[in-house]
Amino acid sequence: MTLEKFLKDNYDYNPEIKSQVNSYYDVWKGWYQGDTKFHHYYIYNGNSNIKQQRYTMNMAKQISEDWSDILWSEKCKISMANDQSQQQFDELTNKLNLYSTINQLLEKSGALGTEASVTSVYDIIQNDDAMTLDVSEAKTRVDIVDFDWIFPLTWNNKEVIECAFGSVEYIKGQRYVVLSVHKLNTQNNYVIINHLFRDSNGNLTEIKMDDTTREFDTKSNVKWFSIFKPLLTNNLFSNSPFGIPHFANAINNLMSVDICFDAIKNEINDGRKRTYVRADMFNYDDGQQKLVFDPNDTTVYRLPNGATKDDLIQTDSDILRTDSQIGALNTELNLLGNQVGFGENHYHFDGTNLSTATAVVSSNSKLFRRKKKLEIGYESAIRDLINSVCYASSTFGQYNIDTKDMVIQFDDSIIEDKEAESARAKGEVTIGLISKVEYRMKIFGESEEIAKQKIADIQKETLNIQDILGLDNENNQDNNNSNNNQNNKENNK
Repeated sequence: MTLEKFLKDNYDYNPEIKSQVNSYYDVWKGWYQGDTKFHHYYIYNGNSNIKQQRYTMNMAKQISEDWSDILWSEKCKISMANDQSQQQFDELTNKLNLYSTINQLLEKSGALGTEASVTSVYDIIQNDDAMTLDVSEAKTRVDIVDFDWIFPLTWNNKEVIECAFGSVEYIKGQRYVVLSVHKLNTQNNYVIINHLFRDSNGNLTEIKMDDTTREFDTKSNVKWFSIFKPLLTNNLFSNSPFGIPHFANAINNLMSVDICFDAIKNEINDGRKRTYVRADMFNYDDGQQKLVFDPNDTTVYRLPNGATKDDLIQTDSDILRTDSQIGALNTELNLLGNQVGFGENHYHFDGTNLSTATAVVSSNSKLFRRKKKLEIGYESAIRDLINSVCYASSTFGQYNIDTKDMVIQFDDSIIEDKEAESARAKGEVTIGLISKVEYRMKIFGESEEIAKQKIADIQKETLNIQDILGLDNENNQDNNNSNNNQNNKENNK
């Protein structure tokens, strides 16, 4: 039995959902890993085909990393409704290493089309009354799930609503497959149903689990999973819950880049003197046939029979063409960068290293527009992930985190000079275009409630400082003196 057959028989899963994507996925995964059929080829040396490995710049990996770094970094902020929730969330973030997890999800979804995060809680103990749970030792975990193990059950144009996820575990050398099915019950709460299988060379045998371990009621409609995929129009397969990677429509560009790079790497070897040898010169006989030349040497070319005795061996050599090849490579890198949304001149090869443009770009550039578009889709996925982690840790753990007014702020420092943005916003506050609350929300990424509280705290501290310095008494004394002087003038009159 296979996992897909089990899901089809028990949860009405449709295997065709993934079958239309699998062939594309294999191609994307090969390019992400830097090893495809395209990278294996042969050169005929006049005698036989010699197998070659094409050099690669692995630009699919580079593109995915770059988009992940542009979209998410330590400068991004996730702000909660109040200070207590913020402190607890920051503690939870550090424990779960959430920022690193989000970065990985962005990179892999950008490379493979679709990734998922799954939240779970472990070390929950059922009390003796079998009605309550002891969560004093409970811990939250977030797992990253690849496309291979994602099985959508219910979805619409906006989101995946119900889904199953698989994973592999090894116990004493035996391979097991764990299946977790996230479904809504009649109360519209998510229930996680777990299944365990022993895997024998791809043949799965289900192992019965006790009821407590098998089914877990989350007691909420908060999803304990999140689907990450780039917000790109899927022109390869329609009506699918799966996405496409950044380079899905740039495979030919990836090929062109690697052809140019392979040519540069081989130029020194291929630019050496090339020797042409007549067929009967490959062997000599001193009682037994012996090879004169290495049969795998691609710089020695075996001529066909019929050459004259004057042309037993000929050689030629070419001037190295690396400068023109580097120029061709940079042209292809420029086309590739533009195709995947970075705009022109994002990548440059100087003959030794690949460099990436780091200058601040304008708000009307292709990179800016693509970044803002991708943020819309990824913000929703990140919000689902944070909501699931905070809910699980608060309901079945020791935390109490309110995510109602959560604000997710992406980092725009590569797009716009933050100091200039801050200075402009200060000017807008001065002339009354925006309030101090709006300023803090825009520059610091705070929620409205936190921004108001911060401003109130600052005003309170300012008043306290005035009291300490006696500024209020001085002002009162100045006012009294002014009033006395005015009274004296009137009396004199």
